[in-house]
Amino acid sequence: MIVATAGHVDHGKTTLIHALTGEDTDRLAEEKRRGLTIDLGFAWARTEAGAWIGFVDVPGHEKFIRNMVAGVTAVDAVMLVVAADDGPMPQTREHLAILDLLGVTNGLVALTRADRVTPERLEEVRTEVTTLLADTGLAGAPLFPVSGITGDGVPALQAWLAEQAAERSEQPAPPEAGARLVVDRSFTVKGSGCVVTGTLTDGCLHREDALTVAPSGIKVRIRGLQMHGEDVEQVPAGSRCAVNLSGNIDRDGISRGDWLVAPWLYQPTDRLDVRLTLQPGARLHRGALVMHIGAAAVSGRVVVLALGEDASPLLAQLMLSAPVQACVGDRVILRDPAMNVTLGGGEVLDPFGLQRGRSSASRTQLLAALSASRDATGRLHARLQALAQGVDLDQFARANNLTDDRLQELLGRLRPMVIRAGHQRLAFAAEHWTGLQSRLLERLDQWHRDYPDRIGPTEAELTHLPGPPLDQPVRHRLLQALIDQGELSRSGFRFRRPDYRPRLEPTDQALLERVLDQLEGTGLKPPIAGELAEALGLTRDDMLAFLERMDRLGQLVAVAPNRFYRPESVAELAAIAVELAEQSPTGAFDARAYRDRSGIGRRLTVSVLEYLDRAGVTAFINEERRLQPAYRQRQAVTLSHNEETGYTAEP
Repeated sequence: MIVATAGHVDHGKTTLIHALTGEDTDRLAEEKRRGLTIDLGFAWARTEAGAWIGFVDVPGHEKFIRNMVAGVTAVDAVMLVVAADDGPMPQTREHLAILDLLGVTNGLVALTRADRVTPERLEEVRTEVTTLLADTGLAGAPLFPVSGITGDGVPALQAWLAEQAAERSEQPAPPEAGARLVVDRSFTVKGSGCVVTGTLTDGCLHREDALTVAPSGIKVRIRGLQMHGEDVEQVPAGSRCAVNLSGNIDRDGISRGDWLVAPWLYQPTDRLDVRLTLQPGARLHRGALVMHIGAAAVSGRVVVLALGEDASPLLAQLMLSAPVQACVGDRVILRDPAMNVTLGGGEVLDPFGLQRGRSSASRTQLLAALSASRDATGRLHARLQALAQGVDLDQFARANNLTDDRLQELLGRLRPMVIRAGHQRLAFAAEHWTGLQSRLLERLDQWHRDYPDRIGPTEAELTHLPGPPLDQPVRHRLLQALIDQGELSRSGFRFRRPDYRPRLEPTDQALLERVLDQLEGTGLKPPIAGELAEALGLTRDDMLAFLERMDRLGQLVAVAPNRFYRPESVAELAAIAVELAEQSPTGAFDARAYRDRSGIGRRLTVSVLEYLDRAGVTAFINEERRLQPAYRQRQAVTLSHNEETGYTAEP
C-alpha cells in the first residue's frame, strides 16, 4: 500500500513519517539545512503481518505544489497532516482540494503536535477538520491525535495503516493491463547505470522486459528490479519500485513526469479531452495554464467544448505545449501559474482529442456518453453507437490500456462487425455497417440512372458518400462484402450491379461488339487503334474517337493513347504487378521482370506500367515499382475477407 502525506508547511509530515518508519525522507542538503521538505521523499515500513507500506512525503510549501501533485499521483491512501496548535491552514485547504480533484477517497487525518495543546484545543481542531472534510472525498476519515516527538498516538495510527494494508492485500488482482510506471526520480548508480523510481500504476514488470520511455520513445530493457531495497524478479501493479534500465539511455534521457510503458501502449498526445470540475470562484482564461498529469507538469490552454449545468463538470480539451503519455481515467490538475492557485481538475475521457470537429454536436455527445460510461464495455458501446465510420480497435485498446485478451472479451459481449484491413482493425455497430452498405448501393443505383450508357463508377466515385469520410480500407472492405453478397460486380476498376447492362445507341452497341470480337483471344497484347480500324473498315480517326468514347463510358480501358483493353484484361495486368511485388524480397520489381512475366514486349510494358502508376496500383521509385499502400490494403482485404464473419477472435 502506498500512502502520501498532505498538509501545510511545517505541520510535521516528515517527523511523523520518521516516527512511523524510522527513516528520514529529507535527503537534500538544503532540506536538512532549512528544516523544510522541498522535493519528494520516500520511506517504507513492514507491518507485523508482513505487508509493506510505502510512504511518499510531499512538500507543504506553496512554492512546491508541483512536487506535491507529483507525489500524490497513483497512491492508495492519503495521510492529511494538520498541526493541532495551528489547525487547518491555506495549504491544508489547497492540498485537500487537489486530493478531491484527484478522486482520493481513502485516507486519515493525523493531528500532529497533540502533546502541545490542551484537550479543549484538540477537540476544537477535531471539529474544525471534520467540518472541512464534510464536502470532500475524505468525509468521515478517522482522526488520530499524535506526536511525532513523544510517539503518543503513533501505535493507533500504525494499527489503522496495518489494517488497511491487510484489506488491500486481500483484494482481487487488478485486471490484466499493459505496464505503466510513472517516473518520479532518475539517477545513476556506479556499475549499474541508469535507475528510475516510481509507481507502477498498471500491469506487471519482470526482469528483461522491453519498455518504451514516453514521450521520448527511447527503447529500453529492464536489467534489474528492487522493492523496499531488495532485489526482486517481478513487480505487481500498485507498487513502488526502482528499475535499473539498459539501453541507449542515461539519467538525462528520462526524468520526473516521464512514463515507462509497454511498447504497444506508446502513443504520446498533446490533446486531451477531459471532464473538468472547477473550484468555486475559479475562472478559465485564454492564457497559458499548467496541467499536471501523472508526475508531469506541462503548460497549455483550455478549450471549453460544452458547459455543464449548475455545478456539474464541463467538457473541455487541453491543448498541451508538449506531448504526454495518457490513458482514459488518468487524473489532471489545472493550475494558474501567475496566480499560483489551483483552478480545477478532471479526468481524461479521450487521450487522443480531435483537432477538427472537436466541439461539434456529435463529438460533444460522444464525450458526454463516455463521461457517463462506467467501464471499458460502456465506452466501446458509446463509440460504436456514435461513430458510423467505425472504431479503431488498436487505438481504443491503447487509450483504455486493454490487452488483446481483454479487448476480445469486450468484443464477445458487444459482438460488433469487426473488419481487418492491412494492419488495422475496425469495429462497426451492425446497424452502421448495414447502413453504409445501403447508402453505397443507393448511390450506385442513382449512378446507373444518371449515366445509363456508362458501365459504372470507379471506387472513388462510388464511395464518396455524404457524412464522415471513410478510410480507404473501409471502402475496400465495403465493396468486397457487397461483391461477396452478390450485390456488386467488378469490371476492371469500375463497379456495377450484377444485372445492369449499359444502354448504348444501337450503332455504338453494334460497333462495340465488333471491337470486342477483335480483342477476343489477343490476351494482354491487343491490337492498336490503327489495326482495329483497318480490320473493321473504318478510318483511324473515327476508330480512335469511338474507342476514347468507350473508355469514358467504362466499356474499354485506354492503357496507352492507341491501345485499348477489355476491363477484365486490365485486372490481369494489375494481378501480374501484385504477384511480382509479393514474390520479391524487397517488394519491388522492374520493367524487365514485368515484361518477362507478361510476355507483352518492352515498349508495351512501359505503357502498361505507366498506366498502373496512374491507376494507383504501383508507384515508380528509384527505377523500380512497388505497390501503392492503398492498393496493397485493398489486396489484403480481398485476400482475407472470407475469413471474417462479423465478430472475430483473431489476435
